[in-house]
Amino acid sequence: MKTRKIVLIAADLILLIVGILQIIAASRTTVKVFSFSEEPDKIVLEKYDGTFNLVKDGDKWVLNAEKFDVNASNVDNMIANARNISALDKVAKLNNEAVRTKYEFDADNAIKVTMSAGDKVLRTFTLGKDASTGIQCYATIENSDDVYLISGDYRNIFDKSVDQLRSKTVYSVEAVRISSVSITPADGDTWSVSRHGEAEDTVWSVSGTNITLDSSKAAEWMNSFNTLTTTKWHGTTDDIGGQPYIKCEVGAIGKNIKLDIYIVPADPEAENSSDLYYAKCSESPYWFEIPSYNVTKYQKKPEDLQK
Repeated sequence: MKTRKIVLIAADLILLIVGILQIIAASRTTVKVFSFSEEPDKIVLEKYDGTFNLVKDGDKWVLNAEKFDVNASNVDNMIANARNISALDKVAKLNNEAVRTKYEFDADNAIKVTMSAGDKVLRTFTLGKDASTGIQCYATIENSDDVYLISGDYRNIFDKSVDQLRSKTVYSVEAVRISSVSITPADGDTWSVSRHGEAEDTVWSVSGTNITLDSSKAAEWMNSFNTLTTTKWHGTTDDIGGQPYIKCEVGAIGKNIKLDIYIVPADPEAENSSDLYYAKCSESPYWFEIPSYNVTKYQKKPEDLQK
């Protein structure tokens, strides 16, 4: 047989072997996707630190028996990642304690997630530990004993505390609906600004002060009261031990929002100590903390809005 023919046959054999190996490799690395299309109305997180129930209530989600408002972005992220789970590889069977320990499916670490629509369970999966490379973790899906390596930052998405799940919005209204704001410092008299009409027909008035109001400054200030957020929620009773600081009342179409702000003065003997502000609002039964940068609008004086 001629040398050239032998070389061609050998090359064909090599190509055939490479093709077979590629097919075998591809079959081993085929991504399996677990999907559902329905919209969940309940999410249950069974974790090492308790069971959290998130339930759709009208157009919002609420948490546990207290019905805390839930941060919508957290829920959206959970649903999006549960809707399509990409299983990269099957790595083990969850059939003994050694495997449970190795992949952290034990009671101290595992996170079981159940999503439902009405009485129908859409998806159940349990998260073990994060993988050592990439944004991946180990999981069992639909109550199977098969342990998969799945793609995504799942533990970070589902391992949330009550405080992380709760919405930080105390209230929110459209700025154009605000018609008045009144401020009462603990050591001073009440003063207020109000407006009637719209756009160029807006009529401004002030009370409790003799300033000549700058309408542009007043509009910017008043519009800043359209929303209030907190950095930390507390319980339904005041247990922080501060002193009255400022009362505020925001008049909006359809509601009158009242806010009592308290202050815990900085400890002069403690390094890096700063004033702590917290409040109670008519829009929530819970006390909450206010960051100092959000308190500045309540600290305004009439002179700040003067022409």
